[in-house]
Amino acid sequence: MSQTGSPSTLSPQRQPFLYLTAALVAGILVDRYIEPARLITTAFATVSVFASIRFLLAKQGAASTVALLFSFGFAGALLSSTERITPTASRLRSLYEARVIGAEDPVELTATLLAPPEPAPGAYYLDVDAESIRDRREVVPATGRARLMISVTDTEAQSRFVRLGLDYGSRIRVLVRLERARAYANPGSPDFSEFLDRRGYDIKGVIKSALLIEHIGGVRRNPVLSNLYRLRLRMMDAIDSTFEPRVAGTLKAMLTGNRYFLDHETAERLRESSTFHTLVIAGLHIGIIAWALLGGRSAVKRRRVVRVIVCLVALWAYAIMVGLAPPVTRATTMITIGLVGPLLFRRSASINTVALAAFVMLALKSALLADPGFQLSFVAVAGIVALALPIAEKLREVGLWRPASHTPHPPSCSRAVRYFAETLFWNERAFTEEMRRSPIRYQLKKAKAARILGRLHVQSLLRGALLLVITSGAIQFTTLPLMALYFNRVAPVGMLLNVVAGLLTGVLMLTAMCAIAVAGLSAWIAARLAMVVNVAHYLLVNEIAPFANIPLATFRVAHYEGWHSIIYALYFAPLAMLAVLIDRWQPIDRVSDVDRTQQRTTRTQSNFAPPTRHQISSSIVCALSMIAVFVAVIRPPVNNANGRLTIHFLDVGQGDCALVGLPHGKTMLVDGGGELRFGRREQDGRGPESEDGETAFTDSTFSIGEAVVSRFIWSLGRTRVDYVVATHAHADHIGGLSDVVRNFSVGQTIVGHAPATDREYDRFSKAVNKCGVRLSAVSAGERFEIDGVSIEVLWPPPPAYDSQVTSGNNDSVVLRLIYGNVSILLAGDIERAAEDSLVASGADLRADILKVPHHGSRTSSTEAFIDAVNPKYAVISVGERSRFGHPHRAVVHRYLARDVKLLQTGRDGMVTVETDGSSLDVWTYKK
Repeated sequence: MSQTGSPSTLSPQRQPFLYLTAALVAGILVDRYIEPARLITTAFATVSVFASIRFLLAKQGAASTVALLFSFGFAGALLSSTERITPTASRLRSLYEARVIGAEDPVELTATLLAPPEPAPGAYYLDVDAESIRDRREVVPATGRARLMISVTDTEAQSRFVRLGLDYGSRIRVLVRLERARAYANPGSPDFSEFLDRRGYDIKGVIKSALLIEHIGGVRRNPVLSNLYRLRLRMMDAIDSTFEPRVAGTLKAMLTGNRYFLDHETAERLRESSTFHTLVIAGLHIGIIAWALLGGRSAVKRRRVVRVIVCLVALWAYAIMVGLAPPVTRATTMITIGLVGPLLFRRSASINTVALAAFVMLALKSALLADPGFQLSFVAVAGIVALALPIAEKLREVGLWRPASHTPHPPSCSRAVRYFAETLFWNERAFTEEMRRSPIRYQLKKAKAARILGRLHVQSLLRGALLLVITSGAIQFTTLPLMALYFNRVAPVGMLLNVVAGLLTGVLMLTAMCAIAVAGLSAWIAARLAMVVNVAHYLLVNEIAPFANIPLATFRVAHYEGWHSIIYALYFAPLAMLAVLIDRWQPIDRVSDVDRTQQRTTRTQSNFAPPTRHQISSSIVCALSMIAVFVAVIRPPVNNANGRLTIHFLDVGQGDCALVGLPHGKTMLVDGGGELRFGRREQDGRGPESEDGETAFTDSTFSIGEAVVSRFIWSLGRTRVDYVVATHAHADHIGGLSDVVRNFSVGQTIVGHAPATDREYDRFSKAVNKCGVRLSAVSAGERFEIDGVSIEVLWPPPPAYDSQVTSGNNDSVVLRLIYGNVSILLAGDIERAAEDSLVASGADLRADILKVPHHGSRTSSTEAFIDAVNPKYAVISVGERSRFGHPHRAVVHRYLARDVKLLQTGRDGMVTVETDGSSLDVWTYKK
C-alpha cells in the first residue's frame, strides 16, 4: 500500500507564506539588532532577486526557493532600515531633537485634528497633524503627528472645551508644551517614547486650559471617516446612558476600543485570570461580530457572495472606526482571507492565512514586529491553527472512521485515543441510517459511550467543550513566554477560565448591542437586556474568585533582560517541533486510486502500529525540550548573595524608591514611588493625569508600582522582597508599594508613623492585610543588623499619645546603613525642621552616600545638615522635569560648593551604589 503523494500540511507548497513571512521577520530582526549599512542590504537583495530568477528559469526548484527566501529576508531588512531613516528636518521629532522645540517652554502649534477628541475621565485626548509651530515669534513649518491631552477637572472647564466645537478635520492653534515621551531609565521599565512611535506619534503635549485653544476653521473631511467617528462617539454615549459606570467602562473597551474608563479592579481581576485579552478588540470580538453578520452559519457554501461582501465591508468599517490597532487589523485581515479564499479559489489553509496576514501588516509597517499586541495576537492564533485545530481534526478523523475506498484500514493509534475520539465524534444514529439504506451492510465495534452520549444528545456539547479547552490550552502554552516577558504572569487556570470568558464576552457584546438598539423602542426590554449584561459582566470579572487561593492557579514570575531574553525565542523551538510531530501523525491511512488494486496485500485488521524508534526519540526530545524551556521561562536564576551591599535608586519620576540588596541575599525596598495626580479623582484614586504626564498616554491601568518598581525587581530574577519600608504616607513614596505587596512574597512591612486617617496609608495597609503580611512600626533610636549590615533608625520620634498621628514629610523614616567602613543615609522627605532636630540631637549623620531629602526642595538640605552628613555622593530622586521645580537651584549649589558628586535619577537614570565595606562603586543607568 502507498499513501497519497500530497505534500505535508507544513510544506512550502501548502503554506508558502509561512516561509516567506519567516524570512521577512528574520530580515527585520537582523536590521533591528545589527543595523547593517543600507547599501550592503540593497546589494544583497538585488543579487538574491536575480539569483532566484536565474534558478527558476533553469528549473532548479530548491535553489530558486532558497534564493527567494533570501530575497524576502533582505526585503524585510530594507523595510526596517527605511523606517529607521532620520525623519525630515520639519518633522516634530526632528524639531524637538534640534531644540527648536524646547521641553521647558510652551510653543504655539497649528494643527489639524485627525479624529474627534477622545473622551476620558476628566480629560480629552487630541490626535493632531502638525502644520507649523511658533516659538519666540518665529513660525516654523512642521509635519508629523502629536497626541495632546487637556484636563477638564470641573463642569466649567468641561463646558468651555465643548463650546470649542472641535471635531475630525478641525484646525486649531494651541499654546502647549511639547516633549518626547520619556522612558523610565531602569532595567525592565516601559519606554513611552517607543510606545508612541509604534503608533505613529512624534511628540506629546499637555494643554493647561481650553482658553489656550483657538478653533480656526477646518479642512475637507473624508465623509466615510466622519460618519464612522461620529457613530463611535454615539455608541459610547449610548453605553453610558444604558449601563452602570463599571460595566460601561468594560463595554467601551470591548466595543469601541476606549480603555480610559476601564475600572481598575476589573482590569486587575482579568489580568489575574489571564483573560484581560477580552477587553482588547481582537480575533474574539471580530469573530463574534462576523458570526452575527453571517447569521451564525459556518458552511462557506451557504454564504452568498453578497452576504460575504456586506460582512467584510461592515468588519473593515468597524476596524477603522476603533483605530486599526494590530490585533484588530490581524483579525479582520484573517477573516477577509478566510472568507474570500473559498469563494475565489478553495478553502484557505489556516496557517497560510495567519502568515499572510502577518506578511501584509509587516510589509506595511515593519516596526509592528516589536509591538507586544502584534506578537501576542499572532502567537495566540498560530498556536490555535498549528496545534489546537490539527489535534481536533485528527481526533475527528479517528472518531468518524469507517471503511471506504480511500480509507480502508482502521486508525493506527492506541486504543485509548481511539476510544476517546469515538466517544466524542462517532454518530451511531447516522451510521445505522446509512446501513439501513446501503446494499452492503456491516457492523463496526465502536465505543459504547458514543451510543449513550448520542442518545442523550450531548455529544455536540462535549465536542464544543473539547475544542474550546484544546484551543485555550494552545493559547496558554504558546503565549506563555510573552506573558512572562511583558506582564510577568503565568495563569494555568486561564486554560479553563478563557473558555468561560470567551462565552461571556460573546454574551456581553451581543446582548449589549441589542440593548442599545432597542433602547429607543422599549425601555423595558433594554433594562432587561442590561440586567443580563450586568450578570455576564459580574461572572466575567469574578470567575477568578474560586481559584484565587489555590496555589499556582495564577502567579507572578520574574523575567530576563538583555541577551538572556533569547530564552523566550528558544521557547518556540520545541513548540515548532511539536507542530511538526502533530502534522506527521497520520492515524488514518489514505490510499490513492492507483493503489486500490493492491489493497488485498495490505493489512485489513485493526492493529495498532507501534511507533518507530525515530518517532519515539523525536517525541522524547520534544517533551524534554518543552519541560526545560518552560522551567527556564518561569524560574529565571537569581544571584541571592555576592557579599556586597548594593542599593539601586530607581528612576520613578517624581518620587522615591530604593532597592537595597544585602550581602547574603536579603532585600529591602525603601518606598515604591507612585503617581501624584491632579484634577478630578476617581473612586480608586486615579485621576486623568499623573505628575510626570506619562500615564495619560497609555491607559488608566498604568501604575508605577507595577510597571516600574515591580518590573525592575523581576528583572533581577527576584520574586521575593524581605522588607518593605514606607517612609511616609505621601503618594509619590507609598503609592507603588501596594502593587509590590501584591506582586511579591513579602516578609515584613515597616512604617514610621501609622496615621489613623490617611487615604494613601489606608490603601497601603489594606493591601498589606489582604496579603497577610506583618506590619511593624519603627522610631528613632532603634537599631537592627541584617546580613552583616547595621541599620539605624534616626527618625521619626515616637508619636505623642495625646496628639493626632501624622505621616507627612517631617515624619519620614530616616535610615542609616553601615557596612564595614561605608555608610549610606536614606533621608526620606524630611525638611528643615526635622533636619535641624537631627543635627541638634547629636546623632551620627555621617555618610558616604546621601539620598537627598525631599527631592532637593528648597525647604530641605540646610547647610548644617549637609555639613553634618558630609557625603561624597548625593542622589536626588526626582523627575526629569519636575513641576515643583525640584531640585531647587540653591540646593544644588550647596552640594556642588562642597564638592559633592551630585546625581539625579530623572537625568542620569537609575543610580547604583555597591560596596564591600571598604571600596565604593557608583554608576548610573545612563552612561
